Amino acid sequence: MAIFQVFLCICGIGLAYGSEADVKAWFLEKAMECSQEHVVTSEEIRMMKEHQLPESNTGKCLLACMFRKAEWLDDKGMFDEDSAYKLSMKEYPDDKEKLENAKKLFALCKQVNDATVSDGSKGCERSSLLATCLMKNAAQLTIHMSEFIEQEYNHDSLGGRRNSPYI
Repeated sequence: MAIFQVFLCICGIGLAYGSEADVKAWFLEKAMECSQEHVVTSEEIRMMKEHQLPESNTGKCLLACMFRKAEWLDDKGMFDEDSAYKLSMKEYPDDKEKLENAKKLFALCKQVNDATVSDGSKGCERSSLLATCLMKNAAQLTIHMSEFIEQEYNHDSLGGRRNSPYI
């Protein structure tokens, strides 16, 4: 359940897939698939329950796996802004304000594709940057995270990474 919660905190993409029960089932399935390859520690599970991003490579790679399952991360490890926006259009086809804010958010966070990362197409480091960007900037663009996620993200958990252009 913690993995499901952290992914909802990141982007709420599952809302395009149906009812809340369908969303949970979809996320749990993807989280279980990803956790087979990317096993996180009990400390990382605790962190995720508190809506903090994992700092270990394994935790970051779990995020990358889930972003890939959602088609937000391509095979080169890059954020796919268009794919992310398409899901917003499915969920909010008649809400121009939400769509405009989503477009602004994704355009802003697309900058993570310009970051130099050491893991290349694996996308683990970029996924962590993307998750951080999405969570911080959604609030600044008046995208009410409660419409996308269960609880607000705790920005104080970012540690020494506050100088990043993505947060």
